Amino acid sequence: MHFTTLLLTAFASTLAYAAPAASNDDGSALDKRWPCKTAWPLGVSQIDISKKSGQASTQQWLTFAPPASAVGACSLVATFPANYPINNQGNAQVNVYDGGAGPAPGALVGTITFASETWGPKLNTINSFACRPQVDFRLEMAGAEGSTSFAEGNGAGIALTYDC
Repeated sequence: MHFTTLLLTAFASTLAYAAPAASNDDGSALDKRWPCKTAWPLGVSQIDISKKSGQASTQQWLTFAPPASAVGACSLVATFPANYPINNQGNAQVNVYDGGAGPAPGALVGTITFASETWGPKLNTINSFACRPQVDFRLEMAGAEGSTSFAEGNGAGIALTYDC
């Protein structure tokens, strides 16, 4: 009898531990369950990059300023709530380059096609780096011809996570 009670108690406590915690999910992938802190790009409200056939891609620069107290790696992420409007045309792959004071200025650090999902929030990690007081990235279209554009901010778009 005591063994059965102990076994059931242990099993029930395991279930309670594994059950998802309640949260005030705002629909973004970086809701309150996310253990990291988030920095959004300074002064950017729209991502808009394009490349026409035979021409160079337009560029968009992003600057992030995580606090000097940030520890661990900083991760560049793209996060979108369900059904977030993203306008992709043609080859919408975007190359992401280290834009400045990193260990390899100008180096390609990732490639991404921005997209949201119908079934829920989406979070893609583009790359992770050592945190520094200012982190810059340059975005350009990767393909021969294409474009991408979306509103940046309010919990959607490109962000830098730290203190994870």
